[in-house]
Amino acid sequence: MNARRAGALWILAGTFASSAWGATTEKVFVTCPVYRDTNAGRKSGCWLATDEAVGIRYDISLSRTKPQRGHEVLVEARLPSTSSASAASSAQSPCGGLTLEPVVVSVLDSLCPSFMLPAESYPGRRFRLDPRLVLGTADVPETLPPGPYPPRTWHIEFAYQSDFLQYQYSEVILDEIGRYVRASHPRRVEVTGYAVTQAREVSGHRLAEQASLAQARADMVALALERLGASEAIVKVSARENPEPLSADGELLEPSRRRVDIHLSY
Repeated sequence: MNARRAGALWILAGTFASSAWGATTEKVFVTCPVYRDTNAGRKSGCWLATDEAVGIRYDISLSRTKPQRGHEVLVEARLPSTSSASAASSAQSPCGGLTLEPVVVSVLDSLCPSFMLPAESYPGRRFRLDPRLVLGTADVPETLPPGPYPPRTWHIEFAYQSDFLQYQYSEVILDEIGRYVRASHPRRVEVTGYAVTQAREVSGHRLAEQASLAQARADMVALALERLGASEAIVKVSARENPEPLSADGELLEPSRRRVDIHLSY
């Protein structure tokens, strides 16, 4: 039996064994990530994570934050349903694990062994740049959003214990806010950062953020907005702890608490 077929059967067995899954179930665990060296071009390699509590390997490649070999990761995701169709599609995964999407991955300080797998005939995924990214060039005029301009609020999420503005994800949101600011000339831009200092136990790890992260996240966003055209005089920065989740529909609840809110008023 070849490695790919064996891996597919193993995934299916793990899928059917977890009959309690539902369409809205969130999966949270800490593990040591494994990199699969596929050959579908630049950045096509796969990231895999096994939840040791249930023995199932997941494909976490679609996270906006990529793992780091040799460091444990916190995986927060919404599990798919357990229909035979989803189980079959997991067996045909381009990476060799049950695909999680949405999924948020946070790199932890804790170290672990560094593993890399060969492609084993898995194709991986070709890298695609987010089409919403505005790649500025001198010969392309800027397109500003048309009015009217009612008050608006945006949210930018962060990985656990991080104030890093994530590649592609944060850029898209910040670019939209910057163009809205330059077009609408708001009276005030309120930037509120949050940190989740309430502790929780995940896979034997006690997870709680530092309170100072709330201010650090807000400062990072405020600086980015000022560089995009928001006057420092109208940007008001504040920090708070332990907010409520954004919503239960389409959001991963715990990651949505680690965020910065940006509100424009007139």
